[in-house]
Amino acid sequence: MKNISDIAKLAGVSKSTVSRYLNDGSVSKKTRLKLSKIINEHDYQPNQFAQSLRATQTHLIGAIIPRMNSYAVDETIKGIVSQCHQHHYQLLLNYTGLQIEAEIDAIETLSRSKVDAIILMATDITESHLEVIDKADVPIIIVGQNYPGLHSITHDDYQAGLSVGNWIGQRQPHHVHFFSVTENDIAVGIHRKNGLLDGLASHQIKPSIFETSFKYENALEDVQQYLSQIDKVDVLVGATDAIALAIHKYSFNSERNCKPTIIHGFGGDPMTQIVSPSIRTIQFNYFEAGKRAMTEVRQLIKNEKTEESVVIPVKL
Repeated sequence: MKNISDIAKLAGVSKSTVSRYLNDGSVSKKTRLKLSKIINEHDYQPNQFAQSLRATQTHLIGAIIPRMNSYAVDETIKGIVSQCHQHHYQLLLNYTGLQIEAEIDAIETLSRSKVDAIILMATDITESHLEVIDKADVPIIIVGQNYPGLHSITHDDYQAGLSVGNWIGQRQPHHVHFFSVTENDIAVGIHRKNGLLDGLASHQIKPSIFETSFKYENALEDVQQYLSQIDKVDVLVGATDAIALAIHKYSFNSERNCKPTIIHGFGGDPMTQIVSPSIRTIQFNYFEAGKRAMTEVRQLIKNEKTEESVVIPVKL
């Protein structure tokens, strides 16, 4: 074991924390003692690790994005870019099309490209992600998902779901149907869904739940398949605004006689207000998430103390 990743793994902390320790940066007393003990026990010399740290900065930030035609991605990138301009960084975008293998390749490629840091907009954190992140010698911020030991920026998905569930429940609908996503996506598939279910349950409402995709085209196919078999519907909820738009497309552009009184989404996509009837949605502050991600990145680059997990409130 000869690198900063080995020390971080043994201590159960991030590589940036080890980096701060080695450079006399801000580290808690408990963590400092733990790192000192590990280094002494394994006869590591701090200067060996210091040599592996980046000596110069390129002022390049790599951003890995899962989709192109996404309001959430667009607003988040705008937030990142606003800070890049202010602090004289250039942003390199890498599009993955929701493919895990492409995300892994992008992390490896950007790390080799000598970027100062990587911002990953992830829908899932797998063992493969953890392995390649552990090997990367640059700070990495995860936007959209939280994982212990990794620096992350997330939205308060549970509170968003809870608020929507309470709002719907207050109207006492009889037939509520929810189009969720796979639970591999912890933020949307678990936290957001659980919030919605808890909000509805407080009004003694149990919705029917169907699983679909983040991609609008796939969601539209699933919505048509499921709703064609249903003849009673009051409220239809999409786990994202894209799914809600697919629900709207099928519900109001078909010969169906059974139309919902309410369609609800999540995210605040302006497209939800253009369609008629409009889709009710809850605003997520994606722009602020992007700005905060870049703020955290700059602190990590400078080996300054930073929060491991940042949660951005939703606009209720």
